[in-house]
Amino acid sequence: MIRDVVRIINPYESGRSAEYLKKGFIVLCSNENPFPPHPAVIEAVKDELRNTNRYPNPDYSELKEAISDYLDVGVENIAVGNRASEIIYNVCVAVLDVMDPVTIPVPSYTMFAICAMLRDASLNFVEYPYYRIEAEDLIRKSKGSKLMFLCTPNNPTGNTIDRLEEILSEFNGLVVLDEAYAEFSGKSAVDLVDEFENLIVIRTFSKFFGLAGLRVGYAVGCEEIVEAIEKIRLPFCINGVAVKAAITALENVDYYAKIRDRIVEERDRLAKELSKFESLEVFPSEANFLLVKVRKEIGLARRLEMEGIAVRDVTGLMGLKGEHVRITVGREDENSALIEALKRILE
Repeated sequence: MIRDVVRIINPYESGRSAEYLKKGFIVLCSNENPFPPHPAVIEAVKDELRNTNRYPNPDYSELKEAISDYLDVGVENIAVGNRASEIIYNVCVAVLDVMDPVTIPVPSYTMFAICAMLRDASLNFVEYPYYRIEAEDLIRKSKGSKLMFLCTPNNPTGNTIDRLEEILSEFNGLVVLDEAYAEFSGKSAVDLVDEFENLIVIRTFSKFFGLAGLRVGYAVGCEEIVEAIEKIRLPFCINGVAVKAAITALENVDYYAKIRDRIVEERDRLAKELSKFESLEVFPSEANFLLVKVRKEIGLARRLEMEGIAVRDVTGLMGLKGEHVRITVGREDENSALIEALKRILE
């Protein structure tokens, strides 16, 4: 009864923040914003709880209008969903038929492959060490693909993509660009949507806006693609509390920009401190996390867990060779505790 593809797919390995928090851990494993939402967001959530006996507005027009103002794009160019991953899946449903070729540069977000596999697509993985994509090479190797997944800043490497316009110009299929961490880099391709009808940009409220627990995602693209995604998304897919929180967060974007600046400052400090350990190689990042290679394999994630610190072990991820961990940038005290724990482990 179960489809063969479902039997062979490995389940997505989600971060275990809630489990670690219950144990009193310092949680640096899921790329979450370590700071609380704006007080107005918390109050808005409390107020909206009174309405949880009712369904939210099914077309989410108020949320789309708030996103429209934030990004300066038309409401007709915005689709919404219950987290960015749901939109990734809905794009696959809207676009892919059985055995359609899909190009995925790796290492990158594993949900791209999972969603495409669930449509019985034919996957074309193109490996670039630490996601240093070569535009001309990628265009050549993706010839004939119906869909391409890109991520910038990329998870788990943290770097951004150069020469994106060249890729969009030469690739004949649809480019799905995951910009979950875009606000931390200060770079976005949203303004290219008007120029390239084969581009859809996917964003989230989980990272920059710190609403990971409420699951709100959205996409920006041409009207035809947006209409298709909106047509097939499940009704009432975002709950009213999450909608209210997202709208209120957008009304207080300056607060989140200041938090972003603190995270970026800590990211740079943490990268500098980690680079002092001879056994670690730290890669440049424009996101809210750092990818670190452990030159001599020691099971670092497990060792840090014994110290009460949770980081993400990404060893074995397609496109990464050797032991690697991904470390979310936490608050100053959390990052300092991590550095001290590494001294005990590595020195």
